[in-house]
Amino acid sequence: MSIVERVQRTGSIVTSRLDSRPQRLPDYAAENAALHALAKALTTSKRAMLQTLVDTALALCRAGSAGISLHEQQPGQPDTFRWFAASGQCARLAGHVIPTDESPGGLAFCLGAPQLISSPKLVFPCLSVIEPHITEELVVPVPGADGPRGALWVLSHDSEIQFDAEHCRILSSLADFAFAALNVADAKADAEARAEEAEAAKKSLLRAEANKDNFIATLAHELRGPLAPIDAALEAAQKLSAGNPAVLSALALAHRQVQQIKRLVSDLLDASRVRHGKLCVNLGYCLIGDIVKDAMAAVGEYARKRRQHLCASLPPYPVTVFADSARLTQVICNVLSNAVKYTPPGGEIRLVVEAPDPDAMAGNEQSRWNAVISVTDTGIGIAPDLLPRVFELYEQSPYLGTRADGGLGLGLSVVKYLVQAHHGTATIASDGVGKGTCVTIRLPIVCKSGVGHSAPTTHGIPPARILLVDDSCDATEALSMLLALDGHDVRRAQSGSEALAIVDSFIPDFALIDVHMPGMDGPTLASLLKQYPQCSMTRLVALTGDAAPTERQDGVFDCYLVKPPALEDLKQVLQVERPPRPLADSS
Repeated sequence: MSIVERVQRTGSIVTSRLDSRPQRLPDYAAENAALHALAKALTTSKRAMLQTLVDTALALCRAGSAGISLHEQQPGQPDTFRWFAASGQCARLAGHVIPTDESPGGLAFCLGAPQLISSPKLVFPCLSVIEPHITEELVVPVPGADGPRGALWVLSHDSEIQFDAEHCRILSSLADFAFAALNVADAKADAEARAEEAEAAKKSLLRAEANKDNFIATLAHELRGPLAPIDAALEAAQKLSAGNPAVLSALALAHRQVQQIKRLVSDLLDASRVRHGKLCVNLGYCLIGDIVKDAMAAVGEYARKRRQHLCASLPPYPVTVFADSARLTQVICNVLSNAVKYTPPGGEIRLVVEAPDPDAMAGNEQSRWNAVISVTDTGIGIAPDLLPRVFELYEQSPYLGTRADGGLGLGLSVVKYLVQAHHGTATIASDGVGKGTCVTIRLPIVCKSGVGHSAPTTHGIPPARILLVDDSCDATEALSMLLALDGHDVRRAQSGSEALAIVDSFIPDFALIDVHMPGMDGPTLASLLKQYPQCSMTRLVALTGDAAPTERQDGVFDCYLVKPPALEDLKQVLQVERPPRPLADSS
């Protein structure tokens, strides 16, 4: 037997009395005030809003109790009503759960209209938890998008208080308001859940990016460790193998491959610094001709191997620029390397520099004019869909991914960052696949101040006393051998304590110290050496695998070299003029 048939047999449904009873006059002022309170409650929580709603129903209907029941359904469980909010004498029962099929709300559900029930406790055992006697209950369905959402009800505990059509109108209006308010609350909860999911996804992505960057930086640092002794050992072997063409040829091959690995490792470190905005520039006066010459020399052998025609065109006059010469060389070298990789054997690569004649410049010495550097190749070109993304990290042509020299897709992203650090722009153009590429770099760096060509650093360095400190035995042995072949007096140590013992009898002109060592690390050792009177004129040089010389400002070391140190960088450090030692120095 259905709930409707059972209750109808008892004669407890007296809904028709609503229209036959005398109706009180509407109190629109009270309704208006209540609606204002409900509108404000929309900004609160769902529970607080529904509590305000039932409080309003209690007051406007002059009932003894009021409440709102919301439909709940669990898989495999019977449908239930939860008294989500209650007021009046039933306030303590908020949260009470009753079966839908055994409740007044279920009756209103089935009939789809408001119902007035006389002495409801006699026909609904679930209401027995309510202590006061209930003379009447007026229950109104709360509509929902897919059927009734719940029920709004008021109870009378006094036979003198009877519900009429006006009460039904008020309660029906509040039920409609509850429908709208619940939709707003659900939409808000859904939006908040989506926002939390999006925030969690964003945080997860950031953690993944951070973990990736940390892994790349760690990997690059760890790769630099074994590269240092390999590079130094190859240089030493080349010096020892003079006059043996077969050995020199094999060593040259190994040396080129090591340089390729070093370039890839440097790209990895630079990419990590670019992501964190830590790739620095150290500006100074230099000649753009020297920068182009160094870049051309760096890629020349590679281009010759591929039988490519590589040429450069510079202004007929010397052009002084205010830039970071090392970083600008890196920019041009990266662009040229890309051109060589993307150009088939026999192709042509042309570098052109356009800059104003310093003698024709107007303005003061600090004024800057544009230098325009373009690199044009006859290579494979760039597809239109890839062109907008070529400056992004890890982006490269699919064609390059099938080749052994494809690289990591980092070069152009570093180029763009460094060019922007010089307040310039980098653009790339291509007419499509197979039609070549042109990279154009515009830099406001040309100035009037003239400087001389850079002097060579490969010869004429006076012998020096050098202390090498590195926990890697291979690294110190290879670098020590190379420096000894150049005439330097070298001592080796594999820990800070061993280095401190050496300086008791050996006063170094230079101390090359690995930053990351177990036990006593490099900065701690350098700080202790500064306290030794005999080391007051020792130049302290850091060897590090995770920071560029311009990026560390701890004040302990005189300069920084990235591991493995390039021989040119090492020689620049060693050629620094050294003050004469006191006569008492007999070491």
